[in-house]
Amino acid sequence: MSIALYRRYRSAQFGDLIGQDAIVRTLRNEVQNGNLSHAYLFAGIRGTGKTSTARILARAVNCLAQADGEPCNACAACIEITTGASVDVLEIDAASNRGIDEIRDLRERVKFLPAALTRKVYIIDEAHMLTTEAWNAFLKTLEEPPGHVLFLLATTEPHKVPETVRSRVQRFDFRRVDAADIGAHLQAVAKTEAVDVESGAITLIVRAAQGSVRDAMSLLDQALAGGIRPLTEEAARKALGLADPTLIRDVITAVGGKDAATALRSVNAALDGGADPRQVLRELARLTRAVTLFSVGYGEGADLNAEEGALCATLAETSEPRRWVDALELLSTAELNLRQPIDSRLQVELCVLRLIHGSSEASLAERVAALERGVTSGGAIPVAPRAADGAPRSPAPAPRATDAVPRSAAPAPRAADAAPRSTAPAPVIPSAAPPPRSQGTGQPTAPLAVPAQSPDASVPAAPLPPVAPGVAAEPVKTKLEVGVTTP
Repeated sequence: MSIALYRRYRSAQFGDLIGQDAIVRTLRNEVQNGNLSHAYLFAGIRGTGKTSTARILARAVNCLAQADGEPCNACAACIEITTGASVDVLEIDAASNRGIDEIRDLRERVKFLPAALTRKVYIIDEAHMLTTEAWNAFLKTLEEPPGHVLFLLATTEPHKVPETVRSRVQRFDFRRVDAADIGAHLQAVAKTEAVDVESGAITLIVRAAQGSVRDAMSLLDQALAGGIRPLTEEAARKALGLADPTLIRDVITAVGGKDAATALRSVNAALDGGADPRQVLRELARLTRAVTLFSVGYGEGADLNAEEGALCATLAETSEPRRWVDALELLSTAELNLRQPIDSRLQVELCVLRLIHGSSEASLAERVAALERGVTSGGAIPVAPRAADGAPRSPAPAPRATDAVPRSAAPAPRAADAAPRSTAPAPVIPSAAPPPRSQGTGQPTAPLAVPAQSPDASVPAAPLPPVAPGVAAEPVKTKLEVGVTTP
């Protein structure tokens, strides 16, 4: 059975690691000087060399013929570790050994001296999968292990590792590998395998790998499995499930021109041609990002050919930058939604329609912006203000004549306010009908008092509401606080 390329060409020494020069230099110096830490945390995305570095370090600290911090890979210790026959170098998958019982067993075994090697090395892969109880049981051992033990933790999600653990280890962050470094590595592998690969095919594979060396090696292996020699760009595109670039350009052009029919027609042509829906969204996101970079004046940051560069520059000049920023968010959300058990074609079509017509949130934002522009120019109805809790406030009451004076200026005293108020009761309204009686007392209620005429003759007094017979009328107070007369 053939061995996969990424396993066949796994890094054997620190110098073989791709794109991690700072980490390689530090670890090599520590091994050479003998000042190793008791525990390390290797963090980064998949396929950047975390596990390979842990295995190289395990061989380096036990190598019998170490040179400049590098393992020789030829002595008995290195061969024993490489073949997996060593009982002193253990690789533990935390995804399947994540409980407290497994950690308690490990804690008991670290007390014993190595059987054949100089140091016992525990490589814990996917360390973030350990439970909270397991971390608590492992914490003391990780902090103060025996001198013959070395812990190497590898994880793709370092934020899930407890802070108490991260503070007790040396952490190295493995970055995404540059496209140029991955491309050079693929060319070297193809030359070693005696296979002709076009540069266009290498470019497609590197772009699809997104900074992961292992993914690039797996994609190259997949493309070579088709048997086409030399490996052309078109053959690599079909093997990777990539769409015809002409169709992708048609889609992004239709999105810029808000032509839904053309966009959907091009999308379905790409999918019918065997393109992977996820790759279609990624290619659209790549061009959308390029348009965004051109719109802010950073077009050189986009990795495009001449035809794609001209198209993206034109779209950036003829549309608003914010629209493409919103499009990037929609494409990211659509790619995440592809993980759901829903028709992938429908997800892609829905995303394209939202790119053209905009989502409900984007439409609302555009309408609010239009209203604000209208208010600024004085030609639109102002938007009702909102309270602190987000609820719209009630409209302000119409100004009264008495409120015409600015609040900052003290109002002039009125004639009625200048004279002392009279304590005499207000006149009673004459009525031909007998006064209403209050319920339960049999005594007539006090008649309604008529307030004195307002000093402000321009404001007529509000009419009094009618009082039904047999119902006690509540006293009415005015601004002058006129009292109610009693018989």
